[in-house]
Amino acid sequence: MFDSFFTWWTTTINQFLDFAGNNPFGAMWFLFLHGGWIVFAWMLLYMFKWGWLYNVQSKAAAKKEWVLLRITVPRAHEQTPKATENMFAYLAGAHSSISWTDTWLRGTVQSPIALEIVSLEGLVNYYVRAERKMRDLVEAAIYAQYPDAEIHEATDYAVNVPSFYPDEEWDMWGVEVINVNPDPYPLKTYHDFVDQVSGEFKDPLAAMLEVFSRFGPGEQAWYQIIITPTDQKETRARAEKVINELKGVKKEPKKTGVEKAIGGLFGLLREILGIFTGAAKPEVKKDARQDFPKLFALSPGEREILEAVERKAGKIGFQTKMRFIYVGKKTVFQKARAAAPFIGAIKQVNTFHMQAIKPDLKVTGMSSSIWFFKDRRNNLRKRKLIANYRARSNWAGRSGYNMSSEELATLWHFPILTQVKAPQLQRTEAKKAEAPSNVPFA
Repeated sequence: MFDSFFTWWTTTINQFLDFAGNNPFGAMWFLFLHGGWIVFAWMLLYMFKWGWLYNVQSKAAAKKEWVLLRITVPRAHEQTPKATENMFAYLAGAHSSISWTDTWLRGTVQSPIALEIVSLEGLVNYYVRAERKMRDLVEAAIYAQYPDAEIHEATDYAVNVPSFYPDEEWDMWGVEVINVNPDPYPLKTYHDFVDQVSGEFKDPLAAMLEVFSRFGPGEQAWYQIIITPTDQKETRARAEKVINELKGVKKEPKKTGVEKAIGGLFGLLREILGIFTGAAKPEVKKDARQDFPKLFALSPGEREILEAVERKAGKIGFQTKMRFIYVGKKTVFQKARAAAPFIGAIKQVNTFHMQAIKPDLKVTGMSSSIWFFKDRRNNLRKRKLIANYRARSNWAGRSGYNMSSEELATLWHFPILTQVKAPQLQRTEAKKAEAPSNVPFA
């Protein structure tokens, strides 16, 4: 029977291929009428769905107003990154629940916030860019932790350099930063940079800021972190999965409704049979080791990882993207002057057994290891990267990843001015305060 079916199937296929060779359009029409229209309709529906979403979101984005704020902190402040972490926790209040109608009819998306450290010919500034309606929220978050800070609206510095490369006068190098391991695993944070003997905090950004302040005319360096508040449901689900794997918890597969009904019926029958036969169900004492067999065999290093993942899962988190751009006139352009200090700064937060971040040279960054059409492809990457930076895009380029408020405060915080000696770091000269009440008037 099988041989006859195989013979029929082979003969039919051969006949159809002969027909397709003689009349390909007729064969295509035959396939379309006999089920191919389903695939075609699904493709059209898929294209319409995402085309519609892109259209409504583009219209909504065009109506948004943005503001770029320049922040300066007083020379005498000695706040640690804990203050910046508290600031990020407050900014998480920008998250809003978006309904199905908001997404598909109004094109509503969660607005990102851009955090930037910029060196303009050696003058180092801190910027925050957000939607204009969020300005009060951003300023309140900063003033709550840095009461003597000064906040001013600024023009966009990123539009003052060419956007198309190659350029006769300017050149640039840039990169996006990606994570190495799944995002539930944490980076080192500012707590790990406190000296265990003296208790002094060693700022991981100090060396980078020092180099930024030494740039001369025609050189600029832009460091950007885009954060998008989320409801963290997916993030916590990923973290819970990693935590259960580390503990050795075996997750039972979900039963279908039929399986639950059959299991309940057999359970009821066992209970009834036990009542009539007088057979009591033996009491079984459960040992915690039965539920978590791996947890009691963890090495100190594995236990440290588990505790770190649980700590990060308990923090407020943001969907994050990081970019870095060094741009300058060709007469003074030296990639190593900016690239090495930046990469060195971010590598300080890496660990071999948990999480690490690295520059992405395969997709978004300029790379010397490209074999074919190297200059053309690198110039295309330059144009894309600078366009995405200017747009403060939270989706263009590589996929984002979750970072906790503690990790973000380690990678972007206002300088500890007792440690950062950069002479051109923008800061207010003194704290503002009211005059004493006992000052006599003339």
